Amino acid sequence: MTIRGEENYYICDVCGMKKPVSQMAGKCSVCGKYVCSSCAEVVTDEETGKTKIYCEQHAPEEKKAGCFIATAAYGSPLVRELDVLRAFRDQKMLESRTGRMVVFTYYNVSPPIASVIAQKRTLKTIVRRFIDPVVSFLKKRGF
Repeated sequence: MTIRGEENYYICDVCGMKKPVSQMAGKCSVCGKYVCSSCAEVVTDEETGKTKIYCEQHAPEEKKAGCFIATAAYGSPLVRELDVLRAFRDQKMLESRTGRMVVFTYYNVSPPIASVIAQKRTLKTIVRRFIDPVVSFLKKRGF
């Protein structure tokens, strides 16, 4: 829902946080809640190519089980490096149309890649070697 007098902001119905409209993923396809990009699960139907947005409560099980590339490389969604990458996504990438398109594409392309990485120790090491300098760079810039 948007905030009266503050048309550039809304309240995420899941986390309750006031967010810029640029960080709104959309409405849950099941319950209609307004969902921010941090709380949303974006799923593309492989047959139709149509994208649906879900709140965490209504995300399909296969989407909940999926992981992304950095999570697969580090072996856990709770490591500090992922907090840095999430902060960059939320504070920079989602602020522009191009950034949102990159994030959206990443959400749709990365699960099968992450699945392969998660199964191979050598791939985890290689991917971390690419991600670690990026995380270091972002940390130095306050993320």
